[in-house]
Amino acid sequence: MMNRAVLKTLPGVLVVAAAGLGLTVGSALQRTCGGGRPAAKAAIPAHGAASAVEAGVELHEGGGRVDDSVRATRLEDLSMCAGVTRWLHWLDDLEKAAPADFPRLARLATGNPAAMRLLAERWVQTAPRQMFDAIVAASRGKAGAASRELTDVLLEEWPKRDPNAVIAALNEVSEFEMQPRWRFLVAVRIMEKDPELGLRLFSEWPIENVGVSVKAVTAWAAANPRHAAQFTLEHPACRVSTSVMETIGKAWAATDPAQALEFAAGQPGPLGTVLANRVVKEWAGRNLSQAGDWLAKADPQVQGRLIGSFVEAWAKDDASGALAWCQNNLSGSALIRAVSGVVTGAAEKDLATAGQLVAAMDPSSARAEAAAVVAQRWFENPSSNTAVKPAEALAWLSSLDTESVRRFLDRFQWRWAASEPESMAAFLVSASDEQVPPSADSTLARQMVRNNPLRALEWTASLPADRALSAGSAAFNEWRELQPEAAMTWLNALPSDDPRRRTFLQNAIGVSRKNL
Repeated sequence: MMNRAVLKTLPGVLVVAAAGLGLTVGSALQRTCGGGRPAAKAAIPAHGAASAVEAGVELHEGGGRVDDSVRATRLEDLSMCAGVTRWLHWLDDLEKAAPADFPRLARLATGNPAAMRLLAERWVQTAPRQMFDAIVAASRGKAGAASRELTDVLLEEWPKRDPNAVIAALNEVSEFEMQPRWRFLVAVRIMEKDPELGLRLFSEWPIENVGVSVKAVTAWAAANPRHAAQFTLEHPACRVSTSVMETIGKAWAATDPAQALEFAAGQPGPLGTVLANRVVKEWAGRNLSQAGDWLAKADPQVQGRLIGSFVEAWAKDDASGALAWCQNNLSGSALIRAVSGVVTGAAEKDLATAGQLVAAMDPSSARAEAAAVVAQRWFENPSSNTAVKPAEALAWLSSLDTESVRRFLDRFQWRWAASEPESMAAFLVSASDEQVPPSADSTLARQMVRNNPLRALEWTASLPADRALSAGSAAFNEWRELQPEAAMTWLNALPSDDPRRRTFLQNAIGVSRKNL
């Protein structure tokens, strides 16, 4: 039984939790301690594999099992003890364990997540580098990976205790000996305390297209925004750098937006643009006239980069006024960017109002881009209270010119077909051939077949003649892939003079030959 001194060293909640777990796992085992040592049993019930490699931990450098842990051996001898007693011995031995004990103890804990978690937390406190080496060794073994519980605890706690040590360890191991997530987990943890070191890791290690919390970046940026911006520019790291620069821009705009824009104007790359646009949005949101005065005096090239963000902030309070200013003062690509910014700002407040704004515009490339902005927001959050409802979407889309409708369908046909197939079906039936890209009918037909083949074929038959045969062939081919017998039975039941019989069969044969 564990002595009182040891019990006092353990948090009360840990003892209670462990005792509860012991009662649960011990109910199916012997209730009294017996003599002898059952060869195949462990102190903690193990439902996983018994070998070192299968357990996910390298137990000994030379391979095989070596009785180099008196504590692990004693715990094996206690396999017939009652549940609570066994758990108290387990906790006592974990508290007193030396580095040499942990590999064997890990084998005993395999299959029991609670025991493995307790062992992992103690191991990372005592010998984190040995724990890391054991995990890497397991990854080289037949199992191909160490215990996930061990790995997660190590990469959660070690960076907090000794970031330089964990970085050095990961740099010593080849990419083939680790999982990609290892470096990501370490970089995330380090960035939570040290944004500069974390950003450097994201830049130096091959970690791409991930999002991280930038909570710590706020204080870092506020302390010296110019330094933070310069450091971020020197250590680009895809999405992470973008998020960081957005945060820096927000912090810098709160203290000296003009200085921030002067700095950003001299940075021609994408991160410089991200910084500048965030500063403009923040500044214009607080004081539109000051931001407008600065922008009016800026170089035309700088104005072109920032005008969209400026009018986006303006549109949140006065979308009609912002749009009128753009149409009266801009042209070409600058107008297109600005109008998209206006609609983006309006859509953040009320998507239906943004749609009405687009519908009231004259046909143009700017209107087509603005319609795409509305569609993007519609599909991003279709359940929002401010989202465009299917019936409203149909009415709105029907009011647009041919270029706007066609660009809308070009970009969003897949998402519309997946999210609202019936509303898309109703629109395509009423749309003109000029408004519908060649792939839109077929995209919807294939999507509808997966839910209801007969409904899909019925819908394709209602399209204009040329489009009907093309979309119908796509639907039939999809059905034949999913349910070949049912599809052919339906085809053979068509009247002999039905043009679909010959067309669908010829297309199906052509697809089959192409796939050979």
